Amino acid sequence: MKNTWYVINIALVALALLGGYESLLPEKLRHTNPDAIVCGLILLVTPLFAMWSVSYSLRRWNHHRLARPSLRRNPCVMVSTAIGSALRRPTIGSVGFWTLAVYACFALGLLVGQILVYRIYRENIIAV
Repeated sequence: MKNTWYVINIALVALALLGGYESLLPEKLRHTNPDAIVCGLILLVTPLFAMWSVSYSLRRWNHHRLARPSLRRNPCVMVSTAIGSALRRPTIGSVGFWTLAVYACFALGLLVGQILVYRIYRENIIAV
């Protein structure tokens, strides 16, 4: 079963790479309006959401153990989406550029959130 999750996660990362690349097609960007404010909000909210969700899980469901980071759980999809959209090489200031920035802010926010969660709850981490 362990190998199955590795294969599924690799497939999801590959699909996210393709999805990020295709999301910057001009016809898909027509009705979008990302900007620096959206990026800043995403960068602020995603780490807070990660910490809140783990805290809620520990309190509500009485889970006192966290599994250590692993490739069986997929942390790389947003990074792959950002890389896929960067392959389109959007021009600075364009809608495509800000869409790439939103993907990058999601990836960075989730990474920061995960680091904070594992720092705050380090006594609860167990090997799986």
